[in-house]
Amino acid sequence: MVALLLVLLVALAIFWSSISKTAKNRLVETMEITILPEGKAIFLNNNILGDSIQSVIGNPTGRSAADINIQKLEARLNKIPAVKKAEVYIALDGVLKVKIEERTPIVLVQNLRGEEFYLDTQGVMIPNSTPKFCDVLVANGNIRNVMSSGKIIGGETARNLLAVAKFIAADSLWNMQFQQLYVDNYNDVVLIPRVGKHSIVVGNGANLPEKFGNLRLFYDQGLKSTGWDRYKSVDISNLNQVVGTRSGQESVQKAEEKSNKSNSQNSPRKQ
Repeated sequence: MVALLLVLLVALAIFWSSISKTAKNRLVETMEITILPEGKAIFLNNNILGDSIQSVIGNPTGRSAADINIQKLEARLNKIPAVKKAEVYIALDGVLKVKIEERTPIVLVQNLRGEEFYLDTQGVMIPNSTPKFCDVLVANGNIRNVMSSGKIIGGETARNLLAVAKFIAADSLWNMQFQQLYVDNYNDVVLIPRVGKHSIVVGNGANLPEKFGNLRLFYDQGLKSTGWDRYKSVDISNLNQVVGTRSGQESVQKAEEKSNKSNSQNSPRKQ
């Protein structure tokens, strides 16, 4: 059995060596580019990627596979800001396969310098160079971050902005509800709804499920009978209460009882 195992290992080594030699000597017949998720590309297309590929390895068609530096090409493609992950290989049929996973934008940022760039869920900055419409939150106001293509945005204000944008993007109800995110002079995050004339003061990016749970209660109990335009602003930054400021009137507080350790259901009480 030992002898048989050794024979199998030697045969396997010879077979693998033959396959490797054949693979290195084969010619590249064509190139195939796939952008994921398929049919939903926003920033990238075959022309953009084709130009990047040719700038690194030239025209691959008709060349030996051994002459193409796959690692160098992958590294170059991964440096494109809109690329989340690039995978390149040459199939046995001679097709140079280029698979690209595109980053998914969740917010379009307009900073104080007038620069525009998208952020994905990881906070990577992507230049706004696409003519395609992208239905995401628009963030503006006191945003001092300078656009640095392909870098992760930094700073506490930016982290709060990103946290709120991610939370909104992940919830279909809130995603339909809000269209703009504003950073005020106190660095508080403020949301502008699609419907109504009021604004929502979120504050920072902490405790967002609890804050928006309070907001849902306020909408259900506070606005259902009074209408969307009664309040100028709704402040949910404090977990203990939701403060609605009426248009031209004093603040009206709706204090919410804090849930106890037995996870009893919260319910706001009117003052």
